[in-house]
Amino acid sequence: MFGYSKYKIIAICCVMALGVFFAAPNFMPTRIYNDLPRTMRSWYHPVTLGLDLQGGSYLVMEVQTETLINEKLESLADLTRSALRESKIKFSGLTVRDGQMSVKILKGEQLVNAKSVIHKQESLPLDIQSTGNTLTVAYTSEALETMKSQAVDQSLQIVRTRIDELGTKEPQIQRQGLDRIVIQLPGVQDPSEIKSLMGRTAKMTFHLVDEETSVQSAQAGQMPADSMLATSDETGYVVLKRSVVVGGESLDDARGTYDDQGRPAVSFSFKAAGAKKFARATRENIGRRLAIVLDGQVISAPTIQSAIPNGQGVITGSFTVQETNNLALLLRSGALPAPLTVVEERVVGPGLGEDSIRSGTIACVIGLAIVLAFMIIVYGFFGIIADLTLIVNGILLFALLSLMGATLTLPGLAGIALTVGMAVDANVLIYERMKEEMAHGVTVPSEIIARGYAGSFGAIFDGQLTTLFAALFLFWLGSGPVRGFGVTLGLGLATTLFSAILVSKVLLIAWMKQKNPKKINL
Repeated sequence: MFGYSKYKIIAICCVMALGVFFAAPNFMPTRIYNDLPRTMRSWYHPVTLGLDLQGGSYLVMEVQTETLINEKLESLADLTRSALRESKIKFSGLTVRDGQMSVKILKGEQLVNAKSVIHKQESLPLDIQSTGNTLTVAYTSEALETMKSQAVDQSLQIVRTRIDELGTKEPQIQRQGLDRIVIQLPGVQDPSEIKSLMGRTAKMTFHLVDEETSVQSAQAGQMPADSMLATSDETGYVVLKRSVVVGGESLDDARGTYDDQGRPAVSFSFKAAGAKKFARATRENIGRRLAIVLDGQVISAPTIQSAIPNGQGVITGSFTVQETNNLALLLRSGALPAPLTVVEERVVGPGLGEDSIRSGTIACVIGLAIVLAFMIIVYGFFGIIADLTLIVNGILLFALLSLMGATLTLPGLAGIALTVGMAVDANVLIYERMKEEMAHGVTVPSEIIARGYAGSFGAIFDGQLTTLFAALFLFWLGSGPVRGFGVTLGLGLATTLFSAILVSKVLLIAWMKQKNPKKINL
């Protein structure tokens, strides 16, 4: 009947059954849902409510790209210093300031050679200007744009990793503009811990301690070019060798643990390449101190007692258990390429979210009730069929949102409400087409229904398609809640076509087989 085989009907019924199954968590009491196995809840979950519906925190963090540029120039300065010496080019006054590196070449005939040497130290394009014998080095605008974009992309991934490890439920993390990251944390009313973790660069390096230079000499400016003065939690200051023995990018894992005396500590292990560097450094420097530097501060500087061939070690200090867990998380997620600062912070109270849900729910219920009553009053039994397909449409929509792990916001609720109107519009077109066929003298019920569906399909499809284009543009060009509106509207259009055309036909087939009516009343 209507060109529907038994297998097609079974397939449609299976889709509806799956829709009921995956939509169920949204209507299941919390107590019953929490009793489900944890592994099941990892993929079988309700739709997540956004900030405007359940409250939470909204943070906008800015990547301090100026700091990144200065760090890159400092690294370039170290490479340049060594390269100029190897090339036997005499220089003085190599400094980095205000996003530029300057160096004075003592012999004018070596200027061209010095420029060539500096260019070779950096893969990104450099702008080198000369004023007399002084070279001023800066990154080109293209290089700066590339560095900033890469820094924000890398920061985005690291921020996402750190927040995911904290177990924050369904955070929304996205890029905004050139150098900002937006973080939405539904249900989090106190973001202080997250701000603290996000604000730490967590750049860890290992340096040998310069035992030959005292802190007093370094503070007086009498320090070798290959050494640097760093602050220390234990001694206030310590002089280190500039060269990095091994960097934090070589870390493989880090975990909170306890040392031999039962104090909180952090254990770490290196990847294969890092483990080899670490083993060689400890083997060749037994008896010397190796400093562990985190964000420019020495947190520990133990003496190397023996070679460490397995690439594993322990960071000890005056830590609490929470501090070791946070430090391990930071080290596992990797170092931020540049510091992050909070430029905007908002906390949405749960009361506002409850009011939004209550108002939205009341509006949807009233609107749905009016629509259901209207369809029954105007179309009688066929109105009941339309109402059933409308309910199936809602179930399928929530099932898809749950499967996608979508976050439902207030604009998303508006998208669902609009979907209800689109679904009813499809049924109205079908029934009005049936009335036209009856007016033209068609009396066989099955023929009336078949022609009603066939004749209205073009109008239904065109209407849904044009609305789908609008939903796609909202998703493509919009952000945040606007995209949520586009998602629910687009998914609603798909479920509308399925329910209004396929599901309603199945229901009418069942009715025709059971009642075998001689005429249709519309």
